[in-house]
Amino acid sequence: MLNFLVFAVLAAAVMLAVCWPVLKTRTAGPARAQYDEAVFRDQLAELERDKARGLIGPAEAEAARNEIARRLLSVGQGGPAAAASDAGKWTVLAAAAFIPAVSLALYLAIGAPGQPDLPLKARLDNAVANNDLLALMAKAEAHLAEKPDDLQGWEILGPLYRGTGRYADAAKAFANILRLKGPDAGVYGDYGEALVLANQGLVPKEAAQVFAEALKRDPKSPKARFYAGLALKQDGKTAEALALWQALLADTKPDDSWRGALEGQIASLSPGAPALSDEQVATTQDMSAEDREKMIRGMVDGLEERLKSSPSDLEGWQRLIKARAVLGEMDKAREAYATAKEQFKADAEASAALAQAAKQIGID
Repeated sequence: MLNFLVFAVLAAAVMLAVCWPVLKTRTAGPARAQYDEAVFRDQLAELERDKARGLIGPAEAEAARNEIARRLLSVGQGGPAAAASDAGKWTVLAAAAFIPAVSLALYLAIGAPGQPDLPLKARLDNAVANNDLLALMAKAEAHLAEKPDDLQGWEILGPLYRGTGRYADAAKAFANILRLKGPDAGVYGDYGEALVLANQGLVPKEAAQVFAEALKRDPKSPKARFYAGLALKQDGKTAEALALWQALLADTKPDDSWRGALEGQIASLSPGAPALSDEQVATTQDMSAEDREKMIRGMVDGLEERLKSSPSDLEGWQRLIKARAVLGEMDKAREAYATAKEQFKADAEASAALAQAAKQIGID
C-alpha cells in the first residue's frame, strides 16, 4: 500500500512541476500596465511634436490623440483579468492534486494492488494454463528460434498468428509446416488464405499457385475452391468464377461457416445488382464507402416499399431479390423470393423467372 501512496505523491509532484510556470507569481520588475502607460504617453508627446513641426494636420492629430487616449485609459482596466488569472491558477493547482488522488482511489477500488508481480519467465511457463495467447506466441517463437525444424511448434504458431491478424507471419508459419510435413491440401489452403489476407484480400500469383496445389490433392477443398474462384473473378473471368462458386454452393451445407461469404460473391456476379443513375453515380463520388452503402440500401428499401403497392411488378421483384443478395442480406433475399412466389403462384412463366433469379444467387 505504501508503494501506491509513494507513486501518487510522485505523480502529484510531476504535475506540480509541469504546472509551475502557470502557478508562480511574477513579482520582480514593473507591471506590464506600467510599460504600456509609459509607451502611450511617449506617443502623445511625439504626436504633439509632430503637430508643432507641421508634419501632421490638425484633424489627423486629433484622431490619433483620441485613439492613443483610448488605449491609455484601457491600461488601467486589468483588475478583473488579473483576478481571473488568479482563479485559473487555483484551478490548475486543484487539478494537480485531484487527478493523482482520483487515480489512486480508482485503482484501489477496481485494480489489484495485492496481486504479486508476474515475471516474464513465470508468465511464459504458465502461458497454456492461463490461456495467455501473447505469452504462448512468445514462448513458441523463442522455442522455434532454437529449433526451427520443430513441426509441432509451427503448427501451434501458425493459427495463433492468423487469429491475431498477423497474416504475413502466419503465411511464413504455414510455409514451414509444408516444408516439414510435406504436401497437404489443408495446409496449402491455410497458406494460400494467409497470403490473400496479408495482401488485403487480393489473390497474388503465389497464392493462386498454392490453391492449385491444394485442389490437385483435394478437388473438393472448400477453402481452395472459394479462393480459386476469387482469383478468377479478380482476373475478369467472371463466368468461370460463377460456375466454380455455384458448384461449391451445391456442396455446401446450410450451417457451413463460409456459406454467407460464398452467397455474397455469387450474388455480386449475378445480373440485377442495384443500379445507380448517372446523376447518382456523380453524387457518390465524394461519399465514404459507408455513406455510399447507406445510399444503396436506401434505394433497395425504397424498391421494397414500392413493390408493396405494386406487387405485380415481376422485374421489380427480381431486382429486389438479387439486390438483397448483393448487399449480403440473404435472409431478406429469401423473404422477398417467398413473397414474390406467393404473388405469382398462378403464373407459371413468372414463377419460372423468379426461380431462375433465386438459383443465380443460390437460394433455390
